[in-house]
Amino acid sequence: MPRSFQPSILTTQSLLDGDVLWWTGRAWSREIARAQVIEDAEEAARLEALASGPAHAAETVGAYLVEVSVADGAPYPTVRREQIRAEESPTFAYRPEPLSEAA
Repeated sequence: MPRSFQPSILTTQSLLDGDVLWWTGRAWSREIARAQVIEDAEEAARLEALASGPAHAAETVGAYLVEVSVADGAPYPTVRREQIRAEESPTFAYRPEPLSEAA
């Protein structure tokens, strides 16, 4: 039995700076809270085709769907990899070592 379509959002990477982008329904945004939640497979297929077409090819690369849950009107990815991308922060505490003084 095929799995039913899960609410999703469309994401990609910016070719200019590598930033994670989310489709708002009109344009790409760096804010996941502005992403358009897609509710059906037909709309998802249409948006994936649009995102991989020539209109976006000069600005973005690798658009794909991300399954989300919606809380307080904002989408949040259900997969950890996408949560990391959405949070835009390292997954480890970064503390550079101090430079040692030459003797």
